[in-house]
Amino acid sequence: MKNFLFILAACLMVSLVNAAPAAQSRPQLNKKLQAAVQAAAQRHQGAVDLDKEDDFGNTPVFAAAQKGDATAIASYIKSAKSGNFLLKTGKNGNNVFHVARNKDSFLALAYGIRHFYPREYQKHLHLLMNQRNAAGELPVQTQINYGRADMFFAEIPYTDLYKSIMNIKSKLSAGGIVADVAQTEAAEVVKMSKDNSGRTIAQAARDNASVPGMDKVVAFFNENASYL
Repeated sequence: MKNFLFILAACLMVSLVNAAPAAQSRPQLNKKLQAAVQAAAQRHQGAVDLDKEDDFGNTPVFAAAQKGDATAIASYIKSAKSGNFLLKTGKNGNNVFHVARNKDSFLALAYGIRHFYPREYQKHLHLLMNQRNAAGELPVQTQINYGRADMFFAEIPYTDLYKSIMNIKSKLSAGGIVADVAQTEAAEVVKMSKDNSGRTIAQAARDNASVPGMDKVVAFFNENASYL
């Protein structure tokens, strides 16, 4: 399992560096990863209907993501003919990154998207990470509400919110007219960071400050976006 997750992490890191995949055809899994996926598939024998919902309205990949079951996700990647099951919106408007329980499931899901969409990987990941659910929450906001600080730091770099925060921080430090412009832009970021209830992502982190690790999330916003 550890080797499998290490390979997933390595594949994902390579894909992040290479924004424009060179291969036109669907890439083949390397031998070690293929063996790991096959082993996972054996533990989940039988044809799985990846579109079938359980009593809670969750498809198999959503259920696996919620449990943090990376091996189950890997088996679905192995058996699926397309990656559509990874892109669907589920219950309450969530996508798979709203509900991914841990970094292992996050890596497996990201790898699956990279596997099925080598040329459009960046586009799909960007859309999913910036998709809001029925409550108006980005995946990273939902993760904060679940109290998952590690998932916040895994997902935040892929959001437009993060890019805007870092851009404004740079302008504010420059001073002068540039800083004045940044003040106006900051007001827009405040709006961007709110869910349907009007609560900002930083406020959500402060509300969960007692959860282990959430102090680091609060510190991130205090350092980079104290206006939120």
